[in-house]
Amino acid sequence: MGKIILTVILVAIILALGIGEQVFMQKSFDNLADKCDEIREMLIQKDYAAARKAVTQTKEWWAKKRDILEFTCPNNDVKDIYKEIGELEGTLHSEMYDDSITRTNVIKSMAENSKNLLAYKIKNIL
Repeated sequence: MGKIILTVILVAIILALGIGEQVFMQKSFDNLADKCDEIREMLIQKDYAAARKAVTQTKEWWAKKRDILEFTCPNNDVKDIYKEIGELEGTLHSEMYDDSITRTNVIKSMAENSKNLLAYKIKNIL
């Protein structure tokens, strides 16, 4: 009887961790896509100072999320997103604003693709 209870508890813990990982991963990528939209709007409105500040905050925020995501769901795109945010920061610093808008689109696409790739879906399992 004790073995059955232990097994049920372990299965419940594994399920809870799996569900928690999926929720965290999906929220992280959704938030990153939202941040990219906000930065793109700032760039379109030519509010470059606010865009620089938002990119810096996004880079710091993503660095924290990246550490957890790389542990729970290793994927090269998770690593590449940080590099792309750095390139976005560089294009803003170089005052290449059209390229910066393009970078926000690239980062958003990477976030959406990674989210779809890492989600537990039948097409990803088969």
